[in-house]
Amino acid sequence: MTMNGSSTDIKLDNWQAVSDFTDSLLPIPAWLFESVAQAGSLYPKHAFSKGQLSSKAWMLDQLTQCVDNNNTVTTAAVLGSWIGSLIPFLHQRFSIDRIYGFDLDAHSIDLSEQLNQRYVQDSWRYKGVVADVTQLDCGDMHFETAAELINVTPDWIINTSCEHMNTDWFHTCSSEQLIVMQTNNSAQYEGHINTCDSKFEMWDKYPLSDRLYSGSLTTPAYTRFMQIGYK
Repeated sequence: MTMNGSSTDIKLDNWQAVSDFTDSLLPIPAWLFESVAQAGSLYPKHAFSKGQLSSKAWMLDQLTQCVDNNNTVTTAAVLGSWIGSLIPFLHQRFSIDRIYGFDLDAHSIDLSEQLNQRYVQDSWRYKGVVADVTQLDCGDMHFETAAELINVTPDWIINTSCEHMNTDWFHTCSSEQLIVMQTNNSAQYEGHINTCDSKFEMWDKYPLSDRLYSGSLTTPAYTRFMQIGYK
């Protein structure tokens, strides 16, 4: 039986409201701002759009309320990590020894390592991995990166790109791993092959036995759904 934690449905009627919401929750590290400003032509502009940043701010705020920030997380895995724009905020907010970012696109992984070079060089506090996450066993990960074979069971599985992939990744997660996931209802966008029309559809498609948080964030472009918890 699913245990229900906190739940919110946030509606932002215009892009100024989206900006205000993001500003209230998401301080941007100065070095990240500088990196993007200096090498902005390298990164897709929509990677730092109001919609993208608001969804990250929302996730980080709710995740902070769900976990004990005094505990160190040994390993976190970000599935569909794209250019790694979430990584600096995770390291800023939480004590995480290492974050692996997984994406099928090698160029995106290269960009993610460039953006997070300070963490790559710091004993791999971040390391990008070119891999198809639907082929990974999230509960017992085996993969290769930088010619090194890795076997790890991440403490956290974070997937803010669920609409871009099937549910195979979810089925391989163990009951001991914290799952943080977002999806949305924007089926019209290219690459969105597995959207949800409501948070209730998300619950059915990705069932959690201990749901710490669930909610929706409505913007002028789409509604994003999120849940945090354990299978």
